[in-house]
Amino acid sequence: MNAMEWIQTLLISGLCIPSFCAEYRQHCLIETPKSWSDAQSYCRERGYDLATIDDMGAMKSLLALNADRAHDELWIGLHYGGPERWHWSLADEEFYQEGERDYRNFGAMDNTSRYVSHIYGKWKTVDHAQLWFVCYDGNRQGGERYVLVREVMSWTGAQVYCRSHHTDLLSIRNPEESQAVAERFSRYDVLIGLFKDAWHWSDKRNSSFRHWEQDSFVGLFPQSCAVMTGKGPGRWSQRSCDELHPFLCTCTRRLVVKVKVRSEDIQELNDPAILKQTQKLLNEATLSNHHKVAWRTNSDGQVFTKEQCQEEDCTEREQSQDLCNIE
Repeated sequence: MNAMEWIQTLLISGLCIPSFCAEYRQHCLIETPKSWSDAQSYCRERGYDLATIDDMGAMKSLLALNADRAHDELWIGLHYGGPERWHWSLADEEFYQEGERDYRNFGAMDNTSRYVSHIYGKWKTVDHAQLWFVCYDGNRQGGERYVLVREVMSWTGAQVYCRSHHTDLLSIRNPEESQAVAERFSRYDVLIGLFKDAWHWSDKRNSSFRHWEQDSFVGLFPQSCAVMTGKGPGRWSQRSCDELHPFLCTCTRRLVVKVKVRSEDIQELNDPAILKQTQKLLNEATLSNHHKVAWRTNSDGQVFTKEQCQEEDCTEREQSQDLCNIE
């Protein structure tokens, strides 16, 4: 049963879904060429910011927006500088539970290296390595999700391959997954999806999503900023921040949906596990990857409340749309 069928079953069987708020990001293209800092100021003066791109779903939306101007290079909100941080190539928030983004299992580390390989159950840092690699495939089950690719590639080349043929480079989120990967590939020195960089988003979001051209870094310099290029599909590259380019702003809007249906057990429905699962399924069924769903709580702190209503009123659905406070 897919997510939409599951939610329809909930409604028919008498479970109720109260108001929820979905914050979603929209992008607008500004065609007047500006430097990166002037583009940032332009967006912020209007209550927006330069575009942050969270995942491949957002990238596809941007490619559609820029379909008629695919030859242009467009500023996005990513700029070089500040502290280096470790990120996973697979950026989707729903993929990680609390603390899983920060799981580490290093055996050897060189602070000057930017990428990570896995061997004998431990991680080691590597730089510009040419190695086999492991992809993660979300459409498979169990150990089959971990796909060993016996081709020698750089880390960025491996990322491009995994995103084209599977889901992404492998993330290892907890000790159990670390053990599973060690059992399958322990004797191989293979690249995984962890990388370190000093690129930061203009709006301070901690999105780890990167979509660079393969091996695009000839050298980094302090005034480097990122453009979305016309090279397929919309790969990013670094440019001097003083160059003049059109640019993309991001604004945040809120979609408020209210649903009322019958329910016999309000207390059970307020169980955090049920709320979390229903929220996840709503996101999958009705929203794109870059929507963010949150429950609206009542004055008593509960999501679900009991009210008296006529039978025909209990299945009424109301929908409204308004602007959120811009982040």
